[in-house]
Amino acid sequence: MPQEIQSAPEYDNEAGCLTRLYWMFIGNVLLFIAFAYLLDRHPPFPSVLDFICLLIVASLIIVRYADIRHFKGENARSTRISTMSDWNRYAALLGSGSAVTWLLIRWVIPLFWK
Repeated sequence: MPQEIQSAPEYDNEAGCLTRLYWMFIGNVLLFIAFAYLLDRHPPFPSVLDFICLLIVASLIIVRYADIRHFKGENARSTRISTMSDWNRYAALLGSGSAVTWLLIRWVIPLFWK
C-alpha cells in the first residue's frame, strides 16, 4: 500500500502563519534567551529582564489566543483545529512553567551559587 504523504498546511493569510511561527518557535526562543540572560547577569530585583520575561510570556499567550480565535490555529502537529480548551491548557502550562523557571533562576539557584 502506498504511504500517504502529508502536505504542509496552507494558510489563508500571512498573519495566521506569523502567529503560528511566533508561538511555536520565535517566542519560545526569545523566552529562553531572556531566562539565560537573567541567569547569567543576576541583576537586582526588579529588573528590566524580569519585565521582559513577563512580556514575552504574556505575548505568547495572547498570540496563541489570536491564532486559535481568529486564524483557525491548529495544534503543534497540524492534526486538528485547536479549541479554547487547548488555549486554556497552553496558557496554564506556559504560565506555570515560566513562573517556576523564573523563581528557580531568581531565588533558588542564587541560594546555592554565591
